[in-house]
Amino acid sequence: MPWELRDGEPIIDPALVRALLSEQHPDLAHMPLGEPVRGWDNTMVRVGDRLALRLPRHAQAETLLDREVAWLPRLASQLADRPSGTARPAHYATPAIPTPARTGVPRAGYPFRWAVVPWVQGTPAVQVPLEVRDAYAPSLAATLRGLHQPAPADAPASAFRGVGLADIEDRFTRRWDSLAGDLSRERRDQLAEVWRRAVDAAPYSGPRVWLHGDPHPNNTVLAGVGPGLGPMHSSPVLVDFGDLCAGDPASDLGSALLHFSPAGRDTFVTAYDAGRVPDPALWARARGWAVNYALIFAAQSPGEALRPLGRDLLA
Repeated sequence: MPWELRDGEPIIDPALVRALLSEQHPDLAHMPLGEPVRGWDNTMVRVGDRLALRLPRHAQAETLLDREVAWLPRLASQLADRPSGTARPAHYATPAIPTPARTGVPRAGYPFRWAVVPWVQGTPAVQVPLEVRDAYAPSLAATLRGLHQPAPADAPASAFRGVGLADIEDRFTRRWDSLAGDLSRERRDQLAEVWRRAVDAAPYSGPRVWLHGDPHPNNTVLAGVGPGLGPMHSSPVLVDFGDLCAGDPASDLGSALLHFSPAGRDTFVTAYDAGRVPDPALWARARGWAVNYALIFAAQSPGEALRPLGRDLLA
């Protein structure tokens, strides 16, 4: 589980954070610190009101952080430089890209590179009621439409996202075999048909577009939601771009579908499709990705934030 230490994982506490800041960014070392919060790959520690330290928990997470440091400024620049001579359509929204503000190197007994990143004040969407998530379906659709722009030829690729479903079918089958026995026969047949249609759908033939990589509700922050905060901001903010890559947008859309109720999913699909030629194959693949992610989430340990989302979709 994210909050449990892996073997050999460095212990990240306020004393370590103070030591890293004092040596490498002394102008930040006096700021108040929040409590360390562990995610799957990184521990986040709030620094003052507007910043946080993003500290990898393991070597692979350091590689993902390196990707963010290298690519997020380029992505932010590309999206900001889109033509603005005419009003941007309502179905596009320029995403907020949490570009790392500073970087750090291994010191004080901590073995990985790290970064200072913007802090997004709010509440993870996974913690709010389903009706609140349904309300932001058009905003999330617009955010992803804004992000899903053609990427440069050297943009990073992923073996797990943005690829053809055939590339993940072995992993899907293992997950399916471990969980399908818990489902009713009727639901197994329904989900198996969704997957079959996804695999049989026309493959993606468009340009490789930028993908968040993991836009599930625990990587989505609702600014202004939480104790003592004001009304919900109209646009959810995507965070944790460690899986940033380029490819078929269906994998992002499959993850996004898990935010919503069936009615919310319909709203999301309609909003994402606004102003574009309908592409049933895209949504067939996206629904297959949604089942794949649901299996991943459902297999998580009890108490994990995303487990109920996976279980709800599979049920």
